[in-house]
Amino acid sequence: MNLDDIQNGSLCVVDTNVLLYAEQGLSQQAQRLIRRCSTGDLIGVLPQTVWQELTHKLMLAEALMMERVSGPNAGRKLSRQPDIVKRLGLYKDKILALLNMGLGFEACMKEDLLVNAFRYQEQYGLLTNDSVIVAIAVRLRADVLVTADAAFQKISEIPVAMPSDIT
Repeated sequence: MNLDDIQNGSLCVVDTNVLLYAEQGLSQQAQRLIRRCSTGDLIGVLPQTVWQELTHKLMLAEALMMERVSGPNAGRKLSRQPDIVKRLGLYKDKILALLNMGLGFEACMKEDLLVNAFRYQEQYGLLTNDSVIVAIAVRLRADVLVTADAAFQKISEIPVAMPSDIT
């Protein structure tokens, strides 16, 4: 199913990559999904791990865009320059804008990580953050997990929607 196929009123657990594709203008479907969440047509929830990963990636992108760091290992380079980190702020505005648009925040519970995520890792070979996203989506009884990561296509616990228009 692509993102435009998600029925109104659906509870959607959204993965980081979909938000990045929307931010970068690489998927019109991802941009429409965020708009639909902001108008209340969909209920969009981001697990804690997604908020953290998105914040980190947007911070790095801002530092690269402002030419404060460059090349490989931008995160490592930035971590050695706390004065630059202190001056970054656009990424925070973007994160707060998503929150103000109505995207929900769902904390990771101990059972999500230490019981259910481990089970999904063993069953499907998912990486830690991915297995936590599945665990949270299942706990919330979400209608759909929204991602651009093909690794999620093998899960059977919840329907998966993916953008089909990534450029």
